[in-house]
Amino acid sequence: MATPTLNNWEDFLPLGVALYAKLINKNWDEFTFNIITYTIKQVNSFLLHYIIFYRSRHYANIQLWEYFREDFIGWTANT
Repeated sequence: MATPTLNNWEDFLPLGVALYAKLINKNWDEFTFNIITYTIKQVNSFLLHYIIFYRSRHYANIQLWEYFREDFIGWTANT
């Protein structure tokens, strides 16, 4: 990875995420998400944020399921 610069937000992405930089929003970890008005990049960013969050807390099994259900309440197959 190149030396991070203040102008290149992609350099600050967590390990393994840089591959997906084109699919996510620049502010992927600092946003409020509206499930009515969203873009594909916002959805991808939201998902990435929660995947990293769940992994960092080592959620698994029923605990992961409970947090997942809570975080994605209101989502539909069309979201």
